Amino acid sequence: MRLYCKKCGYPEATCICAHISTVNTSLNIIIIQHEKEAYHAKNTARLVSLCIPTSRIVLTNDAQAMGSLPNECSLEHTALMYPSDTSMPIERTAPERLKQLSTLLLIDGSWKQAFGIVKQHPWLATLPTFHFSSAPTSNYAIRHTKLEHALSTLEATAYSISCLEKTDVSALHEAQCALQKHWQGPKSHRRQI
Repeated sequence: MRLYCKKCGYPEATCICAHISTVNTSLNIIIIQHEKEAYHAKNTARLVSLCIPTSRIVLTNDAQAMGSLPNECSLEHTALMYPSDTSMPIERTAPERLKQLSTLLLIDGSWKQAFGIVKQHPWLATLPTFHFSSAPTSNYAIRHTKLEHALSTLEATAYSISCLEKTDVSALHEAQCALQKHWQGPKSHRRQI
């Protein structure tokens, strides 16, 4: 039976507690997580919650939490980070508009799962949506994707925060690096970066 660290939630053999530092942000960070991602050993949303203790992960199969979430997300103060036909590049959004944003909403799952979450919860499509036009290249190598510019949830969160607040988010990247360094999966499962 595999033993898990009670603090970070990762297997004791790959515990990353020594690599977790706090990121200070005034933003309300909410990650809507597909239920299948919650049990993925490689999920980076957990890292976000460790580095930003005020952040919250809402599972899509938690009907009560998902049902109350629209009440927390105003059109004026919420940014949904999700590329769509109507999304705007966050890097080219007026600074005055960015200052109005206090809640950052991200979706954790594969692109197919994220699309399904937005379709299943149509209120998400009514929120102001943003995408990245010049995000840094992903350094996340332990999950596979065929999309060239895809970021992990942690990387998307870090980049969003840095666009909105110009806050030091290096602790998030350090946590992801530690996760990858301690990862014990086969090298063939790593993406070439």
